[in-house]
Amino acid sequence: MKKQSDYFIDSIKRAMQLLNAFSLNKKELGVTELSKKLKLPKSTVLRILVTLASESFLVKNPENQKYSLGIELFKLGSIVQQNFNMREYALPIMKDLADKTGESVYLNIISGRKRVCIEKIESSNDIRRVIKLGESLPLYTGGSGKVLLANLPEEDIKKFFEEEKLIPFTPNTITDPEKLLQNLAEIRKQGYAIAVGERVLGATTIGAPICDNLNRVVASLTVSGPTERLTEQKIPKYASLLKEAAMKISVLLGYQLMKSKNLL
Repeated sequence: MKKQSDYFIDSIKRAMQLLNAFSLNKKELGVTELSKKLKLPKSTVLRILVTLASESFLVKNPENQKYSLGIELFKLGSIVQQNFNMREYALPIMKDLADKTGESVYLNIISGRKRVCIEKIESSNDIRRVIKLGESLPLYTGGSGKVLLANLPEEDIKKFFEEEKLIPFTPNTITDPEKLLQNLAEIRKQGYAIAVGERVLGATTIGAPICDNLNRVVASLTVSGPTERLTEQKIPKYASLLKEAAMKISVLLGYQLMKSKNLL
């Protein structure tokens, strides 16, 4: 059986070690300093520095030839921080929504061309939907994913359809690109997504978008449960509760569109 270390890529590991050499006390570091600190040849350190700088993970100071951490790391850190804040803000609202509906509630974000669950409140019913935290699932099927896909920029949606193969999970999965595009347009118009047995037969999900301070859709909030409980009669009420909960989280994230004041 292979050890975890058998899967390491040495060059990437060295690059991570180099980034970790920076600190509040050492905001700028040069080739010689890093070579001594990491016990690596200067030529190796220089290649790593130039590569990381080319991707804006590092910035070179032309006056002293030293390097400091770049804007791309700030962007990645901001994403991590936002997700932590989002979970903190969302959790009490999710609990309230789960109490009102009696169903499972999930918080999802986009990761690449997938959606990932970062927080959940499971239903207390014996029969319930169960999704693992950190689990990656398709964007094109289910209420959680489709509401995220529907609210991507137009060029990103176009690229998604060019690169993603639409594989059916059940007979209800929409795999025809034209039909799916029509469905995404309907989702944007009504402000939420409904999926009945699209990824798992017998399960219904309703997903609503969560926006940030720049009015970008950054997450989805979902109510999910067995179709026998999440009936057509209940969906309008649950969708209204869901949209209200998603808007509350959005406002906590800084969403300030004027119409939001009328929805809270």
